[in-house]
Amino acid sequence: QTFRHGFPFSPTALAWDPIQKLLAIGDKGGNLRISIHFLSGNSLGGPGVDAHVRHEAGEAVLHAQFLINEGALVTATADDQLHLWTFRQKSPQRVQSLKFQRERITCLHLPLQSKWVHVGTERGNVHVVNIETFALSGYVINWNKAIEV
Repeated sequence: QTFRHGFPFSPTALAWDPIQKLLAIGDKGGNLRISIHFLSGNSLGGPGVDAHVRHEAGEAVLHAQFLINEGALVTATADDQLHLWTFRQKSPQRVQSLKFQRERITCLHLPLQSKWVHVGTERGNVHVVNIETFALSGYVINWNKAIEV
């Protein structure tokens, strides 16, 4: 195991869980670092403990969003994939992945205590992904329909 110290090189995404006091930083090389800085009693350990994982393809982590107080994190990478990570055990693990085929992911939004992630794309559409099944819901807010309202 390698010792890691300092801030990740070329950070590209940041997420914060205010309940568990977790900070996740994604970088240009597909690395993901989850740090505990304030509270002990978390599944990862006590204050100052870091966990490091890497996305298999090594694509840049563009977006990160915690499932607040649930021990999980959603990331979006430059190859237009969503990844669901769990850190309820000692080492974080990727549980699910979902590839977007025709649209590039530009933003993520996960409302508090919701099981639905809203995924914005460069075409202006918003797709809805169920966290429990990690599948597209089929419900899409199309940009051209939204401006007609």
